[in-house]
Amino acid sequence: MMLRRNRVLEALAEGRPALGVATQMNSPEAVEAIGAVGYDFTYIDCEHGSFFLEGAVQMIRASEAVGLTPIIRVPGHDPTFITRVLDAGAMGVIVPNVSTRGEAEQVVAAAKYLDGDNGGRRGACPGTRASWHQTTDWPAFARWSNANTMVWVLIESPEGVANAREIAAVPGLGAVMLGPFDLAHAIGRPGEPRHPQVAQAYDDVMAAARDSGVEVVASLFSAEPASMTREKAEWLEKGARILVAGSDRRMLVRALADRLAALRA
Repeated sequence: MMLRRNRVLEALAEGRPALGVATQMNSPEAVEAIGAVGYDFTYIDCEHGSFFLEGAVQMIRASEAVGLTPIIRVPGHDPTFITRVLDAGAMGVIVPNVSTRGEAEQVVAAAKYLDGDNGGRRGACPGTRASWHQTTDWPAFARWSNANTMVWVLIESPEGVANAREIAAVPGLGAVMLGPFDLAHAIGRPGEPRHPQVAQAYDDVMAAARDSGVEVVASLFSAEPASMTREKAEWLEKGARILVAGSDRRMLVRALADRLAALRA
């Protein structure tokens, strides 16, 4: 049976942080470049990216070609869309704006096949791209998929922060991801993701995740290598072991701007 590698889980098992990049442009070649330089994963952003399912499938293929683990940031809580991106070969989903335990339970159930009393409600179809077009041993694939498919939920509202302990305790949840821009906006601090109120809220979320044995996904905002190294060390010290280095858009714009400044100097 052909099985994909989950390089996020491999990195964590090896005791090192899993490193990734957000893909927001409709570009399989950008995905290939992310994998070619050695990142562990990319999250393909169907919430804010300029594409939908058809584009995401091509980027999943590009990820597989370079050994990169593809995760889809879905646009909402729709269980049908979650199932479709997983059937297309995504190794996990990031679900935005999860604010209650009930919401977390629903998205985990949508991503998992029924196995005993796990509550899984993912549609069981052997003829999908994820199961290599009905060429795999279905029971073995379903077990493998349940073990390797990651569900990460974004906590980006005051309600989500208040319910962080209940959310983190949901069985089958792989990680909580911090959404500082949305949280800053929600508490009246738009554009201030590093405001002390935001930082304190996420310290509380991280404490809840640690107590439940759930991973934390943190995004790095520093642009310069030295400051990024410091920011990485700070997140690792707090307990975040999955780090997003930035987005393809931001990295491209930054590189273009730096080169233009050098040429004009």
